[in-house]
Amino acid sequence: MNTNLATAISNAYDLSSILRVCVRSLEGDAPEQPGDDEATAHTVKLAGSMVGDLISTLELVELRGDLPSQAASLQTGAVRLLDQWKAERRKREALINSSPPEPEEEPAEMGELDQTIEWLAERISCFEPQSDEDAAAMLEWCVEDCAGELLCEQYPRAQKAVIEYLRAKS
Repeated sequence: MNTNLATAISNAYDLSSILRVCVRSLEGDAPEQPGDDEATAHTVKLAGSMVGDLISTLELVELRGDLPSQAASLQTGAVRLLDQWKAERRKREALINSSPPEPEEEPAEMGELDQTIEWLAERISCFEPQSDEDAAAMLEWCVEDCAGELLCEQYPRAQKAVIEYLRAKS
């Protein structure tokens, strides 16, 4: 079993326990004590944060997969994904340039392109490089996607995977 999947399952059990405590606190017959509302709110915020972490872990497990055959078929995957990402971005730019100056409605195709671009970006950020070309493609994606302006959780994840690859290689 994948380590990330085991961690996700463990976190799901922890989260389930926390949510049961919150439900008991909110539905309980015990008289409220001063500070109970703040403690419950804090616990619910903690559970919300854990849900976000759990979702991220499960997405990584899904994207990376834990089948050896899948990993083997993606050995040059980051390069291929980067090429697809660039192609989708070019399509998006062409669509923007061909639209009237101030369209009242965004073309329907734009939403699909944005989803595809984001899906490809997530795949690249979760990729485990198997070659120098994959590592270079992941770093190139980080630079091109952020354009020196925007930072998100995907960039450090991709950079960390490249660093781990380079450390293992040396």
